[in-house]
Amino acid sequence: MLLLALSPSALTLSPAPAASGVRVSEGAASSIDSGARIWDAGLALSMLLSSPALAGKRVLELGSGTGVGGLSAAAAGAQVVCSDADKECVLLLEENIAANSLSGRCRVAKLVWGCEDDEECVLGLEGAFDLICGSDVLYAPNAFDDLLSTLVTFSTPGETEVMLTYPTRYTESIFLEEAAAHFETLETFEVEGAGVENVYCTRLRRLPEAEEFSP
Repeated sequence: MLLLALSPSALTLSPAPAASGVRVSEGAASSIDSGARIWDAGLALSMLLSSPALAGKRVLELGSGTGVGGLSAAAAGAQVVCSDADKECVLLLEENIAANSLSGRCRVAKLVWGCEDDEECVLGLEGAFDLICGSDVLYAPNAFDDLLSTLVTFSTPGETEVMLTYPTRYTESIFLEEAAAHFETLETFEVEGAGVENVYCTRLRRLPEAEEFSP
């Protein structure tokens, strides 16, 4: 596992409350797709993960960015691994975990989707996950093969659920069609009550006898 020390000077702090009451700081977002911002899909995921039903569950958040979703799950009692491919986001995640005193239930890992070395490090943290989640990770079809490969790697057939929140684009249907060989869709619904609009959630479960992943 790659753990990076905090570097407060690299962070632009802008604390904002998530649905769970955790305090989440944003970083310096240098582009429209930066994970260092709290996007509406992240707020929606935060609300959905702020549930006592998650207590004791093992949760992996992909593309964590600020960690608003994963931190909310940890605050609800889950054992969480927040992951991101971006070094600055890993630093930001460490800062936000420390600020909320959640280091006992929430850890950080560098994870590039599809990278076997990174995946082995994450598997060494929890071994298996009950829930894999992510917010606004369905905007880039060129990343879908690696995303799906990573979901398959960390999911247990017939058991692991996936929760994805996203604003509607044309891209989510492309991903869900590809994922159908490995996951069943449990439900898709518009998220209400998180102070956001046009954000949807899809819940999936790994098929009991899923096909081996082949891009």
